[in-house]
Amino acid sequence: MTGMSTRAEGIAAHLVGSATGAMIVPYDTDGRQSAVDFLLEWPDGRTEALEITRVTEPESIVWQGMAMRESWRWPAATSWDFRPAEVSFPYKHTRRAVLKAVELCDEWSVDDPADLPSAVVQAEPDIAVYLAEGVGSLCRAASGTGVNLYPKYPRRVRRGRTARLLPVGGNRAQAAPLDAHFDKLIQVPPGREKHLFLVPTDDVLPARFFTDDFEAPVTSPQGFEALDGLWVWSNFWHRYLVFRDQTWSWVTFPARQ
Repeated sequence: MTGMSTRAEGIAAHLVGSATGAMIVPYDTDGRQSAVDFLLEWPDGRTEALEITRVTEPESIVWQGMAMRESWRWPAATSWDFRPAEVSFPYKHTRRAVLKAVELCDEWSVDDPADLPSAVVQAEPDIAVYLAEGVGSLCRAASGTGVNLYPKYPRRVRRGRTARLLPVGGNRAQAAPLDAHFDKLIQVPPGREKHLFLVPTDDVLPARFFTDDFEAPVTSPQGFEALDGLWVWSNFWHRYLVFRDQTWSWVTFPARQ
């Protein structure tokens, strides 16, 4: 489950367990290698396999992995949001520059590093480079402390072009490097169902899918034929998509206990 946030793991397990009536048991624990993330245990003794992964831009995997280890937040005394200008960026160098910029913005009571006195900027090479290269956008957030990290804004959909939510309506090759996750599921003993839960990150989600007011797809996702269930969840939606028995359908979130 490398790179998955605890929140996404919990949501995935809760949704699949509630929808199937099975109990979720963590399986990729205690240093197991090539093991699926969860087993679904049914009251009659049947077990199924569940693997969870993010769908993200390949170039952003490295920095997002480091951000995940910090819970997508850098330590700061005040509250800020940072979004990189590109899919990939030098994580440690940018972290150092942003945190210094936050410290100085608080000291000089400004909301943007560009508003710092020029003498202050020139005395801090990291900030000077940050501003000159347009590394990303930094702005104050409404509450809390720390710098919240977000992926680059997704590409806008061109007029007249059909946007696809990967892998919905697309294919496995387009979605992400999923081979390792498929390998885990393929190794599951015969007789157990195989389920894959995908969490697309903001940087791969086309603008038209920022809400869930679109009809469920009608085509089968290519390359996922070996699976018994494909689940897709997004931060922006109030429900989630499931592909089972050759049909896509919207499923509402289960009621809280």
